[in-house]
Amino acid sequence: MPRPARVLLRLLAVVLVALLGTANVSPARASTDVDDGRRSDACRGRVALTFDDGPVRESTRRLLRVLRRNDVPATFFMVGQRVAADPRTARAVERAGHLVANHSWAHHDMSRQSYRDVRRSLRATRRAMERAGLHPTDLMRPPYGALARPARRAIRDAGYVPVLWTDDSLDWKSGSSRRVARRILAGLHPGRNIVLQHDGVNRSPRSVGAVDRVVRVAKRRGYCFTALDERGRPGFPTPTLSTIATDGIEGGEALVTLTLAGPAGRATALTVEAASGTAVVGTDLPAFRTRVEIPAGTLEATLRIPLGTDAVLESPEAFTLRLHEPHGLALAQPSVQVRLLDAATAPRTVLPGPPYLSLGRGPKFS
Repeated sequence: MPRPARVLLRLLAVVLVALLGTANVSPARASTDVDDGRRSDACRGRVALTFDDGPVRESTRRLLRVLRRNDVPATFFMVGQRVAADPRTARAVERAGHLVANHSWAHHDMSRQSYRDVRRSLRATRRAMERAGLHPTDLMRPPYGALARPARRAIRDAGYVPVLWTDDSLDWKSGSSRRVARRILAGLHPGRNIVLQHDGVNRSPRSVGAVDRVVRVAKRRGYCFTALDERGRPGFPTPTLSTIATDGIEGGEALVTLTLAGPAGRATALTVEAASGTAVVGTDLPAFRTRVEIPAGTLEATLRIPLGTDAVLESPEAFTLRLHEPHGLALAQPSVQVRLLDAATAPRTVLPGPPYLSLGRGPKFS
């Protein structure tokens, strides 16, 4: 490669290090008080806040503001009819980084329903969620916590995990916000706690008003806040990350798309490192090793890698991106190969995304 092109690649690499060193990472909705949903020696116990019967625009959106202010995650067990009636509020829940789960279509008592009716209710609710653009978990909560044998079999056959609770706020029944908070705090114990509250009943404003005090006092007592893992326990899901690379063209950029299989309920991260193949790191592309964070509420990140150019007609070259040090996710593959096509032989391609100047920018995330 001619000397000017090498100088350009060195400049790209230097600026890349500067950019990544000062990157503004979007805050995770999951509490930073716990690093691992399964185990944390610093925690007296784990607390998973769960909210039933929404979404209801006013109370649900107010609750989202409270959770954001306190930097804690939650799991929302939604009623299908209400998702269909207010998909924008339902989407706001997931985009805020929280998990969404199934609470039936019309909140009927499943212990009185047939196998077929339960399956139909779960299916209709999931369909409404997917139409709203949600990515629901495989968790469900039966209305009133009531189940009979046909319902249990229907839930299992539909692939759902039923989740009840350990700490009932009784927010639907009586009490001011302060009284609801006292009930919840009195029910916490070392180990795993699943708190039941509601964002979709008449008394929900009082329940939402209790959250600030619950979080503040529970944290002071040494509790950590989590979402629910795949088995319905206080913790976090561990979605699989898949990686797809698009061929790059000399003088252009290569695109690498990182996609989570489902929501994680917190920020996830991994380290991405460029390794030479027939394309040489530091010559054909900038050298980099960086930490990529996918914020809670986001399922995808795109890495754009600027590529050098030369005046030599060559066969396609390739380099490798090594993926390691995952946090909150599982890697579908440890590496991905990216091809670099010679500009003279590459087909004409319109790359997605906004154009930007390669000079001085290095790989960036979108």
